[in-house]
Amino acid sequence: MNTAAAPEKLQQLVQTIRDLPALPEVVVRVMRMTEDPRTDAQSIARVIATDQAMAARVLKLANSAFYGLPRRVSTLSEAVVILGFRTIKNLAIAASTFELLNREIAGYWLQRGELWRHSLACAIGAQLIARRVRLPVVEEAFVAGLLHDIGKVAINLFVREQFDQIMECALKERIAFVEAEQAVLGFNHAMAGGLIAEKWNLPPSLVAVIKYHHQPSSAPEREPMISIVHLADVLSITLGIGIGGDGLYYHFEEDTLAMFGLEQADLDDLCEQIVEQMARAASLQEQPEVVLQ
Repeated sequence: MNTAAAPEKLQQLVQTIRDLPALPEVVVRVMRMTEDPRTDAQSIARVIATDQAMAARVLKLANSAFYGLPRRVSTLSEAVVILGFRTIKNLAIAASTFELLNREIAGYWLQRGELWRHSLACAIGAQLIARRVRLPVVEEAFVAGLLHDIGKVAINLFVREQFDQIMECALKERIAFVEAEQAVLGFNHAMAGGLIAEKWNLPPSLVAVIKYHHQPSSAPEREPMISIVHLADVLSITLGIGIGGDGLYYHFEEDTLAMFGLEQADLDDLCEQIVEQMARAASLQEQPEVVLQ
């Protein structure tokens, strides 16, 4: 790594993150309200309705095949009552981050839509794993999985310029792409994601998931959610969903399985469920201009 250039690159990264759009105020308010036991469905619906574009996106997502509602919902209040506060929060976050995650990430060999597909698969996988290991915050797992690779959007600009150098480092040293990023740039996309999450004022627990999802054991506190997203990421890559250059030499912390008491049969079943739910979510992937306008 050119150590002299690292601080300059880090400053460029920080500036890039500053230039990224913030989460819409509506989403921030909804996130806050869903954690308040005094909040009612009508209050959440009224807040979402203040942003007409967001309201339309949330309703279209709620009526997608992915959620399989028995009947079409026509009002936000109905959607909140039927799906629940936490699912509505997930919908609002998904709707607001879609454009950011759906772009081409050329520095990682990811065509338009691939990062979104991988993020969605990881979100679904994290939710399934959390449910299987009986973690009480299943809905939080969806958000953590959806946003785990948000740092790639910012760091893409740097990887594009030095992709060959990073790839050469990974191949020569036989190390994971994220480690090669660190060696060449002085930082990696997980660190960048943590900075974005902090900029968005996301909860510290979610910041930690994004920052340490490649190496849960390096986190100051070994939170189960970090390991859940780590495993969901591995399963998504194993299934070939949104694999870019960073799939090279992916390091899986195998004590993750022991931590949750999971075996190969569990992983096979989880992979089947991810594939099944991704098929149900096809409308979210193949026709985003219809679903998310």
